[in-house]
Amino acid sequence: MEGGVGAFTSELSAALHDLGHEVHVVTGREARPKSAQRDVWNPRDPHDVGYAHMHPRVNRWWWSANGVVVDVALRYELDIVNIQYQAAAYDMRIPAINLLPWRMRGLSPTVVTFHDLRHPYLFPKAGRLRRWVVHHLARSADGVLATNSEDFDRLLDWGVAAQKLRQIPIGSNVTANPSTISEIQAVRGELGLDSEGCLLGYFGFINPSKGPDLLIQALAGLDNGYHLAFIGGKVGSSDPTNTAYLVQIEELIRDLGLQDRVHWSGFLEEQALSAHMAACDIMVMPYRDGVSLRRGTLMAILAHGRPLITTRPEQSSSQLTHGHNIWLTEVDDPAALSDAIRTLVADDALREQLGRGAKKVSGQFTWDKIAAETVNFYHAVLGNENDNSEAAAVARQTGLSGP
Repeated sequence: MEGGVGAFTSELSAALHDLGHEVHVVTGREARPKSAQRDVWNPRDPHDVGYAHMHPRVNRWWWSANGVVVDVALRYELDIVNIQYQAAAYDMRIPAINLLPWRMRGLSPTVVTFHDLRHPYLFPKAGRLRRWVVHHLARSADGVLATNSEDFDRLLDWGVAAQKLRQIPIGSNVTANPSTISEIQAVRGELGLDSEGCLLGYFGFINPSKGPDLLIQALAGLDNGYHLAFIGGKVGSSDPTNTAYLVQIEELIRDLGLQDRVHWSGFLEEQALSAHMAACDIMVMPYRDGVSLRRGTLMAILAHGRPLITTRPEQSSSQLTHGHNIWLTEVDDPAALSDAIRTLVADDALREQLGRGAKKVSGQFTWDKIAAETVNFYHAVLGNENDNSEAAAVARQTGLSGP
């Protein structure tokens, strides 16, 4: 299933498997392999995907979905269940997933990884219930994981006990593959760019929080030598509102007369995706809420060692430094974006420095490190704080519930 939460779950599952864990992933039916869709298959039997046992049994994330998780937890005697939570990913007309920790009481301890802290829409006039269901999920779980310092602080403000809260970053959901000069030239040639043209890159799905409209407005303020490549699929499996927003973006491109300077790659295999990133002179991600370590798109760009222009974070980060591994501009300011692009285009040495700094800092966010920290937290939740050896890890089983 296309999307950051699905990719995160896949990468973390593989890394946990490498540590010797048995991993079960409870997910939606859309994730069922094509071969299984053609064959007669008992929906209660898992699919072996090499590093995990996948249970694509959920039709909708309503009350019956919690029963599926309970069934898997009991059937396979899971030691812990880790909910990968993003509000838009769980058919949020009914907040059943938010009550799963309560449902699991006495069966398996639960951990919630918050990929964002947005409140779900639910239904008209839901009012305070929208906030309550997210707060309840955080407070009722046995352990809570935040992916960045901003969310960590907000969870503390919500009343989540400090002893059951931990910050563990996410990693890149795309492998950075080396690209040859011919591959890079081929990408630029397909887009009609010569060596003098400047190619800007945006990676990931079209989503209002990532500010693609701001980037398009910034492009309109630059001359015809500047082009923009939207790299990857346009919309994913998690948030259905992205489709409506995509229509607005396409209309904006037409209204500004930028059709010939804006290019869409569509979904790409990893080697081609890396080549597209390498072909871009600068990556530009004008996040509306500021750059954050919870962004998988950010992690992928850092891992590829690309110079990046992005927006100032809500809280300063010790890992991300302006002028060293990223270039920061103000939020919601297309003119500032245009100025920053011109600055970096005019300074080859600065772009190279930012790329080297990005690659170096990405070494802090590798999946083996993330999995090891996650294992330590699982042990803490299980009351095994002093038993974090690799041998103990082999004996543990983990269930990951998510889209």
